[in-house]
Amino acid sequence: MKPFSYWLLALIALLVLGVFSLLVGAYSISIMDIWRQPEVSNVMISSRIPRTFAVFIVGSILGIVGCLSQSVMNNVFAEPTTLGTPQGIALGLLFCSVVFPEVGLLGKMLFGASMGLLSLLVFFALLQKLTLSDPLQLPLIGLVYSAILGAGVTFLAFEFDRMQMLTVWLNGDFATIIQGRYELLWAALIIGVMAYWMANQFSMLGMGEDLARTLGVPYRGLVFMALAMIALATSLVVATVGMISFLGLVIPNIVRQYCGDNLKQSLPWCAWMGASSLLFCDVIGRLLTHPLEVPANLVFAVFAGTVFLVMLWRGDRRAL
Repeated sequence: MKPFSYWLLALIALLVLGVFSLLVGAYSISIMDIWRQPEVSNVMISSRIPRTFAVFIVGSILGIVGCLSQSVMNNVFAEPTTLGTPQGIALGLLFCSVVFPEVGLLGKMLFGASMGLLSLLVFFALLQKLTLSDPLQLPLIGLVYSAILGAGVTFLAFEFDRMQMLTVWLNGDFATIIQGRYELLWAALIIGVMAYWMANQFSMLGMGEDLARTLGVPYRGLVFMALAMIALATSLVVATVGMISFLGLVIPNIVRQYCGDNLKQSLPWCAWMGASSLLFCDVIGRLLTHPLEVPANLVFAVFAGTVFLVMLWRGDRRAL
């Protein structure tokens, strides 16, 4: 089967999931209802369509930044949630909401992105001082690093009565997405397009600093740019819907089995698979306890954890 045929099937699958996302909710909507009942059209425009777009953008961008994180860190277990990035972003958002409460969402997001970038730079500098004999050491170090940041953020949130806000930021849920509350996510999609445009340069980061410099690649400049893109995209996601854990870990590792380490080939598939799997989990979450719903983050955690354990059980750790 030719690559065009694969992409055609992928597009059809994504469209089918998108239609299910539009029609499933607290009360079911049929396609005919959209034309016959004006109030149904209003629900679609104000809630269902924004939610579907939000799920699509978040899934695709987290797949992309997960793949980019693994290339920068040269480790297949690297992704924002194993690098302490959400905790750093939450610290920035919390600090801004307490000290500068009059700042709008865009200002808080930029401040959160700055703190996320700082936490990534600290973690990257820490890795440069260590010699990792096993790829599994990175997520272990990341868990300790995340726990330290998380403890500090939780203490400050408790002190300033912001625990509910912190819970929203660190647990992805699309139930509150409506028109006017998700549009900043389109900026994250622009970052994903930029990452694809620079994919060939970012692919060279996985070769290591010495080899990259030999090839004339401005290694440190590219690393900083990649980390800034990861922090900003993750900040947009966290500030808007909260963090979806492990999407950036599982999806790139599945795609790598078929596309290898070439980011130019793998990034589009990471975007498609991230969007499709998150749409699927969001729809399942709305159906499990209908008319209530289970957050997409919880459904995806079960799905992703099962898939990853199966990969390890089959012996794919050698491939990882």
